[in-house]
Amino acid sequence: METGTLEQRLQALEGEVASLRKELADKTPSNMVSLICFSGDWDRLFAGLTIASGALAMGQEVHLFFTFWAVSALRLKGKSCSDGKELSQSMLGSMLPEGPAGARLSKMHFMGLGKMMMRRLMKKNGIEDIDALMKEVRELGAHFHLCETSSGLFGLKVEELEDGDSLDRCGVATFLGLALKSRLVLFI
Repeated sequence: METGTLEQRLQALEGEVASLRKELADKTPSNMVSLICFSGDWDRLFAGLTIASGALAMGQEVHLFFTFWAVSALRLKGKSCSDGKELSQSMLGSMLPEGPAGARLSKMHFMGLGKMMMRRLMKKNGIEDIDALMKEVRELGAHFHLCETSSGLFGLKVEELEDGDSLDRCGVATFLGLALKSRLVLFI
């Protein structure tokens, strides 16, 4: 036998529907793409930035988490400093490329000839250079996150980094929180 008035049952049903909508909204990924940039290789950085650019053009919110070797893509050319760094950090700093254009190809680098050939082909085919792509992705509103652990390991200072003051220096837990809300997560 049904209990309560029709109005009471309708209110209870509306409450259940609202609860289910909230539960569904909490489980639905947001309009967000998260990219973990691990490799410092030129071609892999280029691929990650190209994907980020495409996602931004589609109206997605983009988060790029630079960790380990990829942190070199955020370094400013000629701004390396060794003040207050351990000897091993200074040595690593002198060996790491500065910015995405300084990175090596992952395959067929051939002492820079492979990359030179690749850049020539890109120019011939009207494809943006990696530095221009990085700038475009920033201007389109991608969020850049720098792994705090990698930054500490390499001894990176704010003044050595592109947009060092505005970079979000965070740990993996912060990035995982963003990734769990994303529609797409890629490891590059």
